[in-house]
Amino acid sequence: MSTSSTPPHFTPESRRRREDLRFITGVGRYVADLSPSATLHVAFVRSIEPHARITTLEIDDAVNAPGVVAVYTAADLDLPHIPGDNLATKAPDFPRPHLAHDTVRYVGEPLAAVVADSPAHAADAVDLVWVDYDPIPVVADPESALKDESVLHPQAGTNVVERWELGEAAGTAAHDVTIKIKVENQRVAPVSIEPLVILAEPAPDGRLSVNVSHQRPHEFRAKLAGFLGVDPQKIRVVVPDVGGAFGMKGMTYPEYSIIPAIALQLDKPVLWVERRREHLSGGTHGRGSSHRVRLSGRSGGRIERAEIHIVGDMGAYPHNGGAIPSFSRYVAPGLYDIPDIWITSSSVVTNRAPTGSYRGAGRPEAAYAIERAIDAFAREADLDPVAVRMTNFISDLPFRTPTGALYDSGDYRAALELAVGLVDLEAVRSHQSERRNEGGDPIGIGFGAFVERAGGRVDTGEYGKVEVDDEGKVIVRTGSMSAGQGHETVWAQVAAEALGVTPEDVEFVAGDTDNVDRGTGTSASRSTQIGASAVWRTAHEVRRTATQVAADLLEASQDDIALAGGEFSVVGVPDSGIPWADVAKEAARRRIELSADEWYVPGAQTFPYGVHVAVVEVSLETGEVRVEKLVTVDDCGRVLNPMLVEGQIQGSAMQGIGQALYEGIDYSDDGQLRTSSLMDYSMPRAGDAPPIIPGRVVSPAPSNSLGAKGTGEAGCIGVPPAIVNATLNALAPYGVTHLDMPLHPAKVWDALHKAGLILS
Repeated sequence: MSTSSTPPHFTPESRRRREDLRFITGVGRYVADLSPSATLHVAFVRSIEPHARITTLEIDDAVNAPGVVAVYTAADLDLPHIPGDNLATKAPDFPRPHLAHDTVRYVGEPLAAVVADSPAHAADAVDLVWVDYDPIPVVADPESALKDESVLHPQAGTNVVERWELGEAAGTAAHDVTIKIKVENQRVAPVSIEPLVILAEPAPDGRLSVNVSHQRPHEFRAKLAGFLGVDPQKIRVVVPDVGGAFGMKGMTYPEYSIIPAIALQLDKPVLWVERRREHLSGGTHGRGSSHRVRLSGRSGGRIERAEIHIVGDMGAYPHNGGAIPSFSRYVAPGLYDIPDIWITSSSVVTNRAPTGSYRGAGRPEAAYAIERAIDAFAREADLDPVAVRMTNFISDLPFRTPTGALYDSGDYRAALELAVGLVDLEAVRSHQSERRNEGGDPIGIGFGAFVERAGGRVDTGEYGKVEVDDEGKVIVRTGSMSAGQGHETVWAQVAAEALGVTPEDVEFVAGDTDNVDRGTGTSASRSTQIGASAVWRTAHEVRRTATQVAADLLEASQDDIALAGGEFSVVGVPDSGIPWADVAKEAARRRIELSADEWYVPGAQTFPYGVHVAVVEVSLETGEVRVEKLVTVDDCGRVLNPMLVEGQIQGSAMQGIGQALYEGIDYSDDGQLRTSSLMDYSMPRAGDAPPIIPGRVVSPAPSNSLGAKGTGEAGCIGVPPAIVNATLNALAPYGVTHLDMPLHPAKVWDALHKAGLILS
């Protein structure tokens, strides 16, 4: 499309999500709702050992079980391995088999697929498969992995997938204040309402139709075609409604190739719906890293050197999680102008389930580490943590960090000042002092300042197409894929404003590789700034073409044509209006296409940021941490639909609360999973939501046509350090200055006990 003129600014408007009607009335359709009557069902035989050689895999009893159609092992499908490489890391020596054939590397790894006429028959037959194991020493955690005493992938000769370093190990100056901390970002599970699910059906025309819950339908089609060895054009991928994704559904899973391969072999529709136990044991986990941080600086609060050492746990295979440490180190300095930086990162494999993207993907880990360290520095220097942040915040943007990130726009101090005002810092501190003097349960206040990169790689774009048919109907096609974010509503708003119609007049098409030419998909908070910008730009191109047609019909200059309320008119001549339908018919008569599409590449990332503040109360009797209030000040650039932005922040904040207080995947020292069900894996409930006070700073992104930045991951990034810092602020007077997430009551109680506050 032509880019000769820049579209005007979009006018923000809060509108309820139009897609919600079908969800709350039960007419939404998810993959599991779409299976035809002849569908076959798959259940997987999964390893019960974390690390072992397979000496026996006996399937005869399962093959002969009631309702069973077939049982597949690795030899039966002969699918190529999933490469260990990813966008950030080359790891050819760490491939992943679709089905384990000689060695298992984590509890839950798939060994065989049982196909039956019902889910119950498939599940029953799984128990009839006999597997004998010869155990291998377990690499239980990242620290063990670094020692290479037992190696998961012998061809690699090491458990270290990647090492990376920036800066110098030796500092050049003496400092008044130095602190050292080590913090853990525990593994968490995404736990979307709808788990992984895929339905593959050979079509009568020889093509393969795949319905799948995924964030990247076009990329999925390309990868699936490669694994199956077929032309991508012979595969149609459709993503219907998606019941949550959080990054997990943008990745590659063995099951997502196995199901289509079986469907092609049997020439039958085949469905797999992940069970919750399967999800918790391997579908993937998020986070899973440790950071050692050392900050050095002056007693007045200026930080002059930061040393940050990251160890990332990839689980057994790095293909999904290998890039996450690179996202952490990219924004490791946070919002701070620290002149001397030394950063290292090591990515390792362990006998645990693979890790991968989960809402925030590397940025929560980075923010948590630097924000915990900032508070520790302030405590050591006996300074106000707010003042330390103000002293060290980057003041002039754009700003190129030592890690290469180009922070694009913003006012970090303004965000902190707004957060301080909204939380009423002085009143909280006064209440805190009163409570301490009374001997009651202590109150704490904590800050979590953060910056994240949004948009993914700078060379990736998104597809957008806007067309008006000869009846005047507006159709928007996008490569972005919604998983609850509200694309259908916002993209309609964008096109409607550009074309002078109402959002209800706009048809939205996404998630279908036959009806959308191409696409990157949804991840890294990229959709609005890139996908919606593509729609905004192409809609204005259509408007320009239609305006010329209308000008001819109205016998006026194109510059004198106004468009509003679905009608073109001559400025100053109120009765001259002609509707879109008439213009569309005239364009069709002239064989002028009212259509434009674009692969829009803004060429730069955006860097949304924020300051979140938590006020907590800690029970000295039970160790329970109660969040009394959350303040969330965010800068996500220009906001298109304020209501949906607030919803995104609230939703991500609840997930941040989950990591801070409740959630954690737990393995024993011998590699066995302890949190394999929602009876063991704790999550926040609706009643655990505190009052959330939103605030907003607006600095438009200079790189895209809408000026938008990402916003969907903010709460996952800013809330955990705010809550933990608040808890330590409450407990530091009692001698507790370090705790790792999640802050379960027993953990906090134990820390108080060890500090001598609680007597046995």
